[in-house]
Amino acid sequence: MGIVLITGCSRATGFGQLTALAFARAGHSVYATMRNSERGKSLLDTTAAQGLNVHVLDHDVTDPASNRSVVSVILAREGKIDVLVNNAGIGVFGALETLHDNTIRSVMETNFFGTVDLTRAVLPVMREQSGGRIVFVTSLAGRFGVPGETAYSASKFALEGLAEGLAYEVKRFGIQISLIEPGFFDTGMSAENTAAQDQFSSNPAYDAFNAQMVASTEAGENAGENPQLVADMVVEAATTQAPELRWLPGKVAPAIAAAHKQTEDAQWHAGMIDELQLRWWVEGESAPTVADE
Repeated sequence: MGIVLITGCSRATGFGQLTALAFARAGHSVYATMRNSERGKSLLDTTAAQGLNVHVLDHDVTDPASNRSVVSVILAREGKIDVLVNNAGIGVFGALETLHDNTIRSVMETNFFGTVDLTRAVLPVMREQSGGRIVFVTSLAGRFGVPGETAYSASKFALEGLAEGLAYEVKRFGIQISLIEPGFFDTGMSAENTAAQDQFSSNPAYDAFNAQMVASTEAGENAGENPQLVADMVVEAATTQAPELRWLPGKVAPAIAAAHKQTEDAQWHAGMIDELQLRWWVEGESAPTVADE
């Protein structure tokens, strides 16, 4: 069985931790990383109870030294890395004009630049061992821009382009690249990220818009599909004998992706603002109130 490195594994209901457990239950040796390993107690409790081979490591993907350290630790213990799952990421809400500079930079550092740096640290290992799998967990928001999530969409668009180009660069070395593109899944990430940081400034021109976007996104996530579907698909993408570049987990993501592909931009945008209840914003009407709802 393989040696698997997975980033962003702190949340019990998150893709990272569920993926770590899914790989371990399939017999793999898993290194699950997070910024603060104390948050990995639930993961360690589960693995101990089930006799699974999971190791939790402190790791910050935005720190190049931390990226190289975690790779060195795994190589010292195992001598190889068969699978890298780039899952660590943060969500960002707010109209672009209202986002703090450090918010925009933070989402790009975590979702894109940190992932790039860790991937570059692992690539020589896989190239020298003549094979490996690298899985990028992106989003449907990496296929089309989402109002109120412009910075987040930008970070995922960037990963999509990077991964697709990288797939061609490293195929000759036996390294396979895959993208997992989830839609709404009930992970708790949106509520956690919103509560954890002051992401945007108050601005009368956008306050109602931002409030509606936060509410709509959190509601969509709370009503989302089971995140275990994503974890299982990551394992499949990383272990199948017929790897594909793009994977769409669950039932909703494939349907949305197909609809987007077949729909003209103007029609797509109209449907999106209806879904997010932003028609009032686009048409210049007054913001909805509690009484209106």
